[in-house]
Amino acid sequence: MKKASFLVLVIVGIPLAGLAQELIERIDVVGNERITKETVMYYLSSREGDYFDPAVLKKDFRVLWSTGFFTDIKIEESDGPRGKIVTITVEETPLIKTITYKTGKKIKEDDITNKLKEKDEYLLPYSNFSPAKIQKIRKTIEDLLAEKGLGAAAVEVETARKGKNEVDLTFRIDEGAKIRVGEVVFAGNPKLGQNALTEALAANKAHSFVSWVAGKDAFKPNKISDDVAAIKKKLQDSGFMEATVGEPKVDDVVRRTFWPLSKKRKMVRLTFPVNAGYLYRVGEVKVEGNKFFTTAGILSKIKFRKGEIYSTKLRQKSVEDLGELFRQFGYLYAQAVPVENLDPKNKVVNVVYQIYEGDLCFLRRLDFKGNIFTKDKVIRREMLLREGDVFSLAFFKDSVLRIKQLGLVDLEKDPDIKPDQNDPTQFDVTVNVKELQRNNIQFTAGYSGYEGTFVALSYSTVNFLGAGETLELMAQYGKRIRNYSFGFTEPYVFDYPVSLGFNIYDRYMVYPYIYNRKGRGADFTVSGRLFRWMQGSLTYSYENVEISQPSALSTVEYYSYYGTGPSSYDPYYYGGLYGFGKYNMSSLYPTLYRSTVDSPLTPSSGTLYLASVKYAGRWLGGEIDLYKPRLEFTRYQPIIRGQRWHSFGVHVEYSFVRPLGGSQVPFWERFFLGGERSIRGYEIYTIGPRSAEGQPIGGMKQLVFNAEYIWAVGGPLYLILFHDRGNTWDLDAKVSFKDVYTSTGVEARIFVPALRVPFRLIFAYNNRLIYADDTNFSFRFAIGTTF
Repeated sequence: MKKASFLVLVIVGIPLAGLAQELIERIDVVGNERITKETVMYYLSSREGDYFDPAVLKKDFRVLWSTGFFTDIKIEESDGPRGKIVTITVEETPLIKTITYKTGKKIKEDDITNKLKEKDEYLLPYSNFSPAKIQKIRKTIEDLLAEKGLGAAAVEVETARKGKNEVDLTFRIDEGAKIRVGEVVFAGNPKLGQNALTEALAANKAHSFVSWVAGKDAFKPNKISDDVAAIKKKLQDSGFMEATVGEPKVDDVVRRTFWPLSKKRKMVRLTFPVNAGYLYRVGEVKVEGNKFFTTAGILSKIKFRKGEIYSTKLRQKSVEDLGELFRQFGYLYAQAVPVENLDPKNKVVNVVYQIYEGDLCFLRRLDFKGNIFTKDKVIRREMLLREGDVFSLAFFKDSVLRIKQLGLVDLEKDPDIKPDQNDPTQFDVTVNVKELQRNNIQFTAGYSGYEGTFVALSYSTVNFLGAGETLELMAQYGKRIRNYSFGFTEPYVFDYPVSLGFNIYDRYMVYPYIYNRKGRGADFTVSGRLFRWMQGSLTYSYENVEISQPSALSTVEYYSYYGTGPSSYDPYYYGGLYGFGKYNMSSLYPTLYRSTVDSPLTPSSGTLYLASVKYAGRWLGGEIDLYKPRLEFTRYQPIIRGQRWHSFGVHVEYSFVRPLGGSQVPFWERFFLGGERSIRGYEIYTIGPRSAEGQPIGGMKQLVFNAEYIWAVGGPLYLILFHDRGNTWDLDAKVSFKDVYTSTGVEARIFVPALRVPFRLIFAYNNRLIYADDTNFSFRFAIGTTF
């Protein structure tokens, strides 16, 4: 490329005293094709008719060069009849016609373009060709290759002239062989074990099955400084405050790979020089500068005590907890600054936490955006804060969670929290929401383990009149179910935090080879929030129950199949007075529960505690006397705080049933486990006590445990690794985790927002067989969730 030059040809003469300064007669632009003369003139300060000034021309040269339009510029002047003629000769910068990335298998074009966009270096066709920018892009691609462990990769830039002042640009990438880390050694005086320091490495971990799968075994020279810092931090977290870690020595070593299987490969060995130094303990811990918060309260949030091993990790955790404490009480600008003083003689660290409380902050204005049909008050009444209140960030976070728990709206993005420019203690908050599917009218046909094949027509809305009302109409007909229901719930009766609802139903359910159950009745429920997250409800239910033999068997076949003696499964024997027939059941269901689960549909964090009891008695107008307590615990925990993509879920449920007043428990009120709602690898209702002939008779108590690892893959797809275990037992049997059925496997769950339910494909391994011809593996299709 030509060097830019600036030539001003001066015709030297002896000026005559008294002559006036010369004018610019004409400005000519030569060599331009795409760039018009008018564009060039736009960037010039010199104009035709102005006085000729070489200093101004030098400034014009610099301005034109800075545009990037040209690769060469010459400015010349000559005498004309009436003044100076200025000639600007240019060579235009080529345009990039096409941009091509020739990549290999390990890195794709999308990886490159995403990285360039991230660094604001992305090139578009028909932009100006800039050698400096091309070199920056090349360096970015090389860094990306290094991040992928391709330290031997090379990037070549090729240009080809096309047409009038255009070039085709090609980045040709030779990935080379991936260099792996074969061994990591910590030399010197590390004090901590090899495993502890290896776990601290951010990258560059020694080749093993785990590091190979995680992609951490590639040698990445650009991550060495991160690893050095991570090792030093690990030592300081463990009390070695004066630890030093040097740059590693890199040697070649030959090791066998996991893939290709057990093949010898040349790798590198990293030897980090480490000197841990002396172990320091906690000395004096003091608090200064606090006014509103008591010293004792602040010290309770500090994680270490005098005499314990000092840890920078605990020091930082204490700062975070103190920040949460300050923000909980409205001190949003408060800070806790730990000032460390190392005492080398006594090997202790004395810490003073300097507290800067700042001013108390208030919520001045609260707005909601995005709710079109949902009334503003429906969302606002879930807020624990009101305008003018002290702005407690803890209360605000809880309020946002309560809004999400409604199931009416979700957050479009994080709330906008802005202080007033004139008074920073006053905050304006805008909560941006998006309304979820409100009305759902559908005709469906499908299969479920519990319902069998079925068709259904339903209408439901979770926001009937815009105030959060729930209305449901259902007609379902299938092989094992006939269900007709109508329900309505008003969430805030007369604008009080009390909900009132009812449900009228006519249901017929087949429990295969056990019994058929038909129920007609109505439920009436009143519920409300007792305080913060604690809620309570009371349901009264009146139902006419009809129990009959399984529809697949005739009466003769039924007793022939199960037997009729006391040792056989005869419902009249096991249920006493409550065998086949019609009964009226009148019952109360008091329930107390506390839930911080973040979503009723796709949860990823939060906890649920629930305690309830079903109480049926003759004094309520029925014919059944029993009580049936139920305890339930559910916990969702994201693996990475603040992210929903990976989380764990745990669920435990325990129930039992007892007769009242010398009565007996009907066999159709016993517990039958199995199916996608309990132990998902087994057939429905097959787990529990059995008759002498091997038929399920149900248990008087049950225990179920479910654990899930949930991966939100993207869009509506979730992949779940699960482990279920549980059983039901007779009244006099001991509950034992050794006597349980377990099911372990993988599940694909596809959530359909319009239907508000997920479809599930379940593959499971079961530890015990129910029948002799069963296999340990099972595959099922299901709808809904397990917990």
